[in-house]
Amino acid sequence: MSTVDEEKLKQLKKELEKFKKGETIKGRSRTTPLGKLFDQISNKIDGFQLQKDVVGFLYNNFGGDKTETDRIYKRRYVIGQILNSLSEINKLSMKNKESSMISIPLYDIRIVGELTNILIIHGIYSVVPQGYLIPLDQRKLKNFKIQIAFERIDFKAGAPILKDILCKMTQIFESDSDLKDLILVGTGFTDTLSIAVLFSFSSDEYRQYLDKLESKSSTYQLLSFYSLLYRNSKQNPKYANFVLSLLTKQILKPNGMESLIDLVMGLREDEDIDITKINYVVQVIISSKPTGMSAVEYFQNIFTQIYKLLILVNRPLMNTILVEIINDIYLKNKAVIIDFLFKEIWKTFNPEPKKESDDIVLVCGVDLNNAFNVCLSISRSLNRNNQEIINELFEPVLLKLWYYANFQKEKGKDYGIVVNLIKNIIILGDTKHFVKLIISNLINFQDKWVFGTEDNNLTYIKFNTNEVYTNKDNKFLKLFDEIDFYVDSFVELATKLNDSDSELLNTVLITVLDTFTSKSFASNLDLPIQRVIDLKLIQSLLETFRIEIEDTPIAVLFFTNTYLTQFFNSKKSEPDAELRVIDEENDSDDEDGEEAIIQDSENVIALVPVLEIISELRPSRDDEKNQLERLQTLLKQNNASIPTTIKPFTDRIVEIDTHNLVLKPKIDAFNIETILKQINDTSPSIRVYALNNLTEHALSGKTGEGNSNVSVKYTVSLLIAQLKDPEPYVYLNSIKCLVSIISYDKSFLGVLVDQYSHSPKSIDEKLRLGEVITKFVKLNGKVLKQDQVKEIITMCINIARSDSKLQQRYKDNKDVRMKMSALSILGISCSECGYDIVPYVSDIVDLIHGIITFEESVELKRAAVVIVNDIVRNEKGLEILENYGEKIQILLEFIAEKDTDLLVSGFAEDALNSIEESFQKKLKISG
Repeated sequence: MSTVDEEKLKQLKKELEKFKKGETIKGRSRTTPLGKLFDQISNKIDGFQLQKDVVGFLYNNFGGDKTETDRIYKRRYVIGQILNSLSEINKLSMKNKESSMISIPLYDIRIVGELTNILIIHGIYSVVPQGYLIPLDQRKLKNFKIQIAFERIDFKAGAPILKDILCKMTQIFESDSDLKDLILVGTGFTDTLSIAVLFSFSSDEYRQYLDKLESKSSTYQLLSFYSLLYRNSKQNPKYANFVLSLLTKQILKPNGMESLIDLVMGLREDEDIDITKINYVVQVIISSKPTGMSAVEYFQNIFTQIYKLLILVNRPLMNTILVEIINDIYLKNKAVIIDFLFKEIWKTFNPEPKKESDDIVLVCGVDLNNAFNVCLSISRSLNRNNQEIINELFEPVLLKLWYYANFQKEKGKDYGIVVNLIKNIIILGDTKHFVKLIISNLINFQDKWVFGTEDNNLTYIKFNTNEVYTNKDNKFLKLFDEIDFYVDSFVELATKLNDSDSELLNTVLITVLDTFTSKSFASNLDLPIQRVIDLKLIQSLLETFRIEIEDTPIAVLFFTNTYLTQFFNSKKSEPDAELRVIDEENDSDDEDGEEAIIQDSENVIALVPVLEIISELRPSRDDEKNQLERLQTLLKQNNASIPTTIKPFTDRIVEIDTHNLVLKPKIDAFNIETILKQINDTSPSIRVYALNNLTEHALSGKTGEGNSNVSVKYTVSLLIAQLKDPEPYVYLNSIKCLVSIISYDKSFLGVLVDQYSHSPKSIDEKLRLGEVITKFVKLNGKVLKQDQVKEIITMCINIARSDSKLQQRYKDNKDVRMKMSALSILGISCSECGYDIVPYVSDIVDLIHGIITFEESVELKRAAVVIVNDIVRNEKGLEILENYGEKIQILLEFIAEKDTDLLVSGFAEDALNSIEESFQKKLKISG
């Protein structure tokens, strides 16, 4: 290495030594105005934390008049100097547009923190009465664990100090400086805001400060602050109501609902959510209407926000929560959801032509696409249990979605997503009704509006300005082309339904046949056109699904029996009448005889392709054989009344030999192949539908003979596998189903424990398994066997211990999240499992002591202390702790007094108080 390089290395080491942890920077050259200012401030405030009289110490250091004896004056003088210092820092840290460097060095941020701490303790908390601020023990302020001693002064005497702080700090928060950025999201801002709230409560003169400060913060931060302030001000009802009005105002902001959900559900802290918290969000929505605002205005605001959030289909977690909220409110007051959410969707898909308007656009492409996205978001997080809300929302728009899908298909656009939505609606809603609605209105014949394509390729809805066709040949050529097109689309939809559940195909076939043979039609079209559509539809469905029908023909056989029975009975009651459904009156607008569209007018013509399939059947199951024999008997008894159109097929049916058949067992209503197809469906709602069906089947106890492949064990494996699903709606329902299954058959608890602690699954899957175990213990803790309690507690202790062999073997268990999860399960077990935890109390206490002593994670320390509270909450808590009371008390008292984290020490104090309260109650009862 050259001499030059060595000299550079030595110089570099010398420079780096200045940054060593714990060293001061007094030896460094401070040449910038800001650096010199920080040196001056540091010299004046250094050591204030160790003083009993902080104000007096700082007053002397800031050069106050030593002859002054008025303590209020001294305090205002000190706070004035602190504010002047912050103002000077603010001026010197204004942002430079030509540089992205932060002007305040890392080592000077400590000084800013100390200045703001002095301001808060000795300028705000010493003046403001209790009940108007967030208590210090709920604050997460650095250095506040050092013994805080401050003198309280009269509010009226100290009010000028608060006004000085409000004025100067508001100026800083309105500036564009690095100092402002530094203190805006931390210590200082909410304290200044607290002063503004306090003064605005008694005088509108200070409302300007409140507005200015609110404009500098996020809705999320304001909601968080006002929520905490409201909870701590309830002893002053008038003030609390004022704070509540400020809180409500935040909810009405454009991002108010999003921020409220983020805050309550903890979305910014954890992807896993607790659905039970949704009820709180619903209560806030229902009860937060501001005074002076009408219910219509309020709910219009709230649901406009919800609508906009639902447009964002790529936020599955938020959408899952929103749909749960919608469902909860719907169950409480469906009119609110219908009037302020559903009608907005209906209006978009069912536009009314605008009177006295030259604009032919009824719904622009963006609005139509947004409405579709809202439908998609809602449908993705609903299941069969929500059928009422599905029917309510989608019945008015189902046909429009169908026409929308076909327009997209016709124009070569992506239409599959629309067809999938329609499929999901049919499966989860009133299946037969929705299928009938589509086949009875297969083609869009309404003439008020049509779809079109904008320049940006988005589909929109416009007023129909097309002239009616005058050439009858062109008219009918177009009509028959449309029939073929829409029939092909419906067959595609039926294919998707069959892929999800083969039973749905039977529903489609029977509904189509039933609609055709019925005398009542939903369409307002001339009857012959509908007959052509139905006949074409029947023909295409039977051709496409011939193999599926032959494999499971029971539904078609049943329908044929039912219809022919009615047909022959009608012949007997009116022997001279023909069952005709076509009116052959001449159409005055069709001079060339359009009445000849359909020559054969008998309903039974639709049965020709059906009877053809039946005539070639060889039943493979007992129920099919019974239906076929019933049909043969019916045809023999009514041979003279059989129309010539179908006679060749009925003769072949009668000749089928049903005596020499090899029959299979009856098909179980539950089909695991269908479940597996649905679990792999692209739609989260269909996947959840499958999981619910699978769980219901397992809980029904019908998993014995003939169903060994869908045992409870198999069900548990499938449900565990779904915990890795990226969709929150799916994995949350998987958790719920697993809790039900394990509660039903507790022998599978060991499977979950093993998968949670020993498997190579991802950390997210393990955490979700931990949620299953937590919920399971909450529900079943009091009835668990001793060996089950041992299994759970041993697992939790092994994972939570920093030196455990289990942790060394499975690296995921080193993750703080896994330890937190294990401690959560342990806490619930201690609270819910009664005397069964007694054998493990010693290990649990050692674990708590070890975590407090050796763990660096503050979160783990907090969780460990909370476990003591969980034990005390156990109905036999004091008895359980009897032999360890002194050890635990010493530990808690040490933590409460010495730990540097406010929450850890606070939890320790809570635990000590809980023990004391429980002890006093026990004494009172025994006395």
